[in-house]
Amino acid sequence: MKISALRILFHKHLLPLYEQREIDSIFFKYINDIYNIEKHHFFLYPESETETLKENSELLPLSSIDDRANLQLLAKGYPIQYVTGKTIFYKLLLKLNPSVLIPRPETEELVDIIIDDHKTNRDNFYKILDIGTGSGAIAIALAKNMKKISIYATDISEEALHTAKINAARNNVKISFLHHDILKDDHNMLPAEIDIIVSNPPYIPLGERKYLHENIGFEPDKALFVPDEDPLIFYHAIAEVAKKKLRNGGVLYFETHEKFHCNLSAILNEKGFKEIELLNDLNQKPRFVKGKKL
Repeated sequence: MKISALRILFHKHLLPLYEQREIDSIFFKYINDIYNIEKHHFFLYPESETETLKENSELLPLSSIDDRANLQLLAKGYPIQYVTGKTIFYKLLLKLNPSVLIPRPETEELVDIIIDDHKTNRDNFYKILDIGTGSGAIAIALAKNMKKISIYATDISEEALHTAKINAARNNVKISFLHHDILKDDHNMLPAEIDIIVSNPPYIPLGERKYLHENIGFEPDKALFVPDEDPLIFYHAIAEVAKKKLRNGGVLYFETHEKFHCNLSAILNEKGFKEIELLNDLNQKPRFVKGKKL
């Protein structure tokens, strides 16, 4: 099959789920991840045969490349990142599978905020704790971009931790991973005298699920959803841990739901945090909250 014909098939099968621009975005990510063909190469050589591209691909075993089977998965709403098994986060290649949440561009902004906040003291040593690490995206990005650090990362899912460990090894960073349930497990398991605690915990009320794109249904529920009656359950628990585990002057960073931006600020204030800041993402939506333990 010609690669140009594959693009036509993508539009034919995915049009019920996505707009044309989104379909092209999915298609170009697919051929990049599977065949190592960048967008401009596609337009230069649209008549290239997929069978030849398969033979030249070093990214996946030949037997695992089945365009029609992959397209059927995509037509059911299966996320492109799970089909190709990878994504780019903060210019780093990460392995993905349905045991971990797909990292969003907004979370890259959270990494930017942390790095920018500490760039004037980049020669300092920082002890960092990432709670609910998932694929390891935040921890790995910080490890690659901050000089003197010791990073710990936790998750409730052993499968997620397995994926995060693979990603850390692939990106040549050292991270101490801990299997830990922030709501149930003993917090004494976690390190003390932390300089930075960061978390992007589950924050979507379960009642909002019906309004989301159906491909969200393929991501792990426990990494996304919280009870309608207690949507800030993880923030309460993590803020309490931060109150005990941060050193004086340490900073807590959260990604959050735009609806609960101000509520979270109030929680941090009640727990004694100071210099609380509410920050928008690049789309000017309320997204991040940070506070300092003094």
